[in-house]
Amino acid sequence: MNVGKKLFFIWVIAMFFITFTCALTYLMTQQSLRLGANVLPAQLAKDAAINLQKGLSAQASIPPHKVDASKSDDGFVMIYDKNKNLVAMSGMFDTQKPFYPKGGLNYVSKNGEDRVTWQTPNGLRFATVAIKSNNYYIVGAHSMYETENIINQITQIVLYAWLACLICSAVAILVIYAFIKKVYKHQT
Repeated sequence: MNVGKKLFFIWVIAMFFITFTCALTYLMTQQSLRLGANVLPAQLAKDAAINLQKGLSAQASIPPHKVDASKSDDGFVMIYDKNKNLVAMSGMFDTQKPFYPKGGLNYVSKNGEDRVTWQTPNGLRFATVAIKSNNYYIVGAHSMYETENIINQITQIVLYAWLACLICSAVAILVIYAFIKKVYKHQT
């Protein structure tokens, strides 16, 4: 195998490991951010469940301030009765009540908890944690807007880093190849 082919083979192997490292870095960071987005909804749902267990009404168990979830990044809570009817909420979409999918509540019936990204019909996305407590379904929600912006920025950073590695390693291989060719020429 000549020197050029060997160097190309080395470059391909190096790019494989660089690509793998960039992909792993992205995956770990993206998942950390997404899973971290569940912290506030989980806390809101658990707080509401604690209030319900203390004997408070559904309305008294949610945060007192109302959130316009179509504009605000604040978290909010929705409480559904055992028939999956909305009985209390601290968030609205302009003047519309939130409509959490019944399929998610059905999943909670069987499994006790559900953590999903909920996308509303108008394209808003929320990290949600739904739990069951005292014959109620409690859904804590928080806008994914900022989390998704950060994920998009990280995607660009990792992509630019990968491209920089691709270009720099290709240039380095070409320089090494030219140097080896020059040395080899002087020896003959």
